[in-house]
Amino acid sequence: MINLLYIGIGLGVFVAPLVLTLANIINLFKKKKIKENMIDILTFVLGIGLSGLLYLVSDFKDYTEALRLGGFEVDKHAPIASWSMPTVIAIFIFGFVSYFLIRKRKLNLPPLIIVCSISGIIVCSIYMIIFIIQITNTELFPRYLFYGIPYLALFPINYILCSIRAIIEVIKRYKEKNLKAKEFDNKFLNKCSQIIYNTDNWPILAVVLTVPLTAILICILVLFGQRPDEAIRAFLETSDWNLSQKVSPPSVEYDAHYLCTVAVSGHKEIVKPTRVGIRRGQKIIVNRQLCVANAFEDLIQEKTPRFHHLVRYIYDKYGFPLAKCIKTAWEADITYILMKPLEWIFLIVLYSCDSNPENRISTQYIGKKIKYVV
Repeated sequence: MINLLYIGIGLGVFVAPLVLTLANIINLFKKKKIKENMIDILTFVLGIGLSGLLYLVSDFKDYTEALRLGGFEVDKHAPIASWSMPTVIAIFIFGFVSYFLIRKRKLNLPPLIIVCSISGIIVCSIYMIIFIIQITNTELFPRYLFYGIPYLALFPINYILCSIRAIIEVIKRYKEKNLKAKEFDNKFLNKCSQIIYNTDNWPILAVVLTVPLTAILICILVLFGQRPDEAIRAFLETSDWNLSQKVSPPSVEYDAHYLCTVAVSGHKEIVKPTRVGIRRGQKIIVNRQLCVANAFEDLIQEKTPRFHHLVRYIYDKYGFPLAKCIKTAWEADITYILMKPLEWIFLIVLYSCDSNPENRISTQYIGKKIKYVV
C-alpha cells in the first residue's frame, strides 16, 4: 500500500506539470476557460514549489568547482551562478507581483499601474525565455530527462502562457468598460492621459516602460551588492550550458573504494579533503585518512605479501558493499569518524616499520609508483 502511495505521488509530480501546461494552452485559446482560477493557483504553487525542489535536489555546483562524479549526480554545473541568485529571484518576484496585480485586481487598477504591470510581465517573460534557452539542449535531452532537467522549463513556459492570457483579458475588459480619459488644465498632462487611457497604446507603452522599470530594479539591487549587469552574468558565468562562457575544472570521479567515497562525499569541515589525486587513471579527492590507509597497505604489501593478500581479500569483500551504502554526507562523516581508531593503528605501524612514513603517506595517489627503502 505504501509503495503504491509513493508511486502515485511520483506519477503526480511528473504528470501534474504536463497536465497544467496543456490546460494553460487550452485556456489561452478557448473562450470558455477551464477552471481558470484553480489552474492558475496550481500552476504557481506547484510550479514554484516543484521547480525549486528539483533545482535544490539536483545540487548544482558553480563552474568554479570540480564536479565529483561516480554516482547519480547531475554531470553539469549550475545553469545560474549562485552569486547572481538575488537578482534572478528579484526579477521573478517582480514578474509574479505584476501578473497577480492584473490577474486579480483587473478593473480596480488605474491604467498606468496596469501598463507598469504589463512591463513587469514582459521583463520577467524575457528573462524566463533566456533561462529556457540556457537549459535547452536537444542532443542531451534523453540524459537530461533522466535527471528531470527539462521540467525546469515547464514553469517558465506556463508563466508566459498565463501572462499572455491575463494581458489579453485585462485589455479586453478595459475596452468594454470604455473609460474616458481624465481632463487636466495642463495640455501635456491632458495628452498623456489620453494616451494612457487608450488601451490600444498599452502594449507599446509597456515595452517602452520596461527600460526605466528595469533601471530602477537594477539600482535597488546594486544597493544590495549586486553588479549592474548581474542579470546577464547569471547565465554567462556558468559552464556546460548554451549561454555559458566559463570553463570549469576537470571533473573528479570516485568509485567503490569506500574511503575515496568518504573523502569526496563528506562535509569538508569533518573529512578534511586535502588535494586531488590519481587512482586508476581517474582523478579523485583524497584526504589524510585515505592516504594513511593506502600507505599502510603499500607497506604491508612490501613486507608481508601474504598478509596483504588476506587484508585485500577482506577489504574487497566488505569495503565495496560498504561504499555503496554511503549515499549522504552525514553517512560519509560517520564512516570517517569510525575509521579514526584504525587510522591511528595504521600510523603506529607506519612509524614503527618505515624510516620515512610521511614521505610514503604524502606520495599516495600522485599518479606514479615510487619505490621506498624500508
